[in-house]
Amino acid sequence: MPRRAQTPSAVPVRTTADAAAADERERQEAARDDAALIRYQSKWERRISRLQRAHPARWCVPGWSDEEVRDALTLRLIEALRAPDTKPSPAAPSAAAKEWGLRVIERQLALLRRTFRLRARTADLRDAPLPARGPTVEERWLEREAEAARALAGHLAELGLNSPQRRWLAALREGARAGASFRASDAPNLSAASRLLGKNRSSAQRAFRELRARFDRERRRLG
Repeated sequence: MPRRAQTPSAVPVRTTADAAAADERERQEAARDDAALIRYQSKWERRISRLQRAHPARWCVPGWSDEEVRDALTLRLIEALRAPDTKPSPAAPSAAAKEWGLRVIERQLALLRRTFRLRARTADLRDAPLPARGPTVEERWLEREAEAARALAGHLAELGLNSPQRRWLAALREGARAGASFRASDAPNLSAASRLLGKNRSSAQRAFRELRARFDRERRRLG
């Protein structure tokens, strides 16, 4: 009697819903634990790298290197995860089972591609001076790594501030017109910051020293 062919055992397949559920667990853990945050960032950095290799035309920004695109996307992912005033927009019904992290980086990639469209213009470069030697690949890589570490340190430092420190940080940023990030090397307008909070200048100077020490400690810890 001929032997019947054995049916191969079923191999579990990771569905989109399974991946979304796993990503949600990792996101919640990263929202409250720094080590989990670093793991979450590394996971998506590797994922973006694979997507860039598989779909180079889709996962690129004109004029940017792949590394610069990855840095921008993972930084936005950290901001969306940890910034208390940032809430991801509701997912469309068709994206209900898509990973939260993937939705965030896809939105940011679309924004970057709209913002940094290249407009070509013809020019005669025969008489143009030769450009000076730019940074090497290693130098650029080291600078990107340092910038990413500074950005992560800044986010983590802000998370540890108490309410008065947050108010002073907002006032210093507004008074110095320092943009969206606090840098200890800036020369803030302490008088303007103190007026915003109805305090004296010495209070602003003391608050600035405390904030600078906080940010410096976080940078050294991650450095």
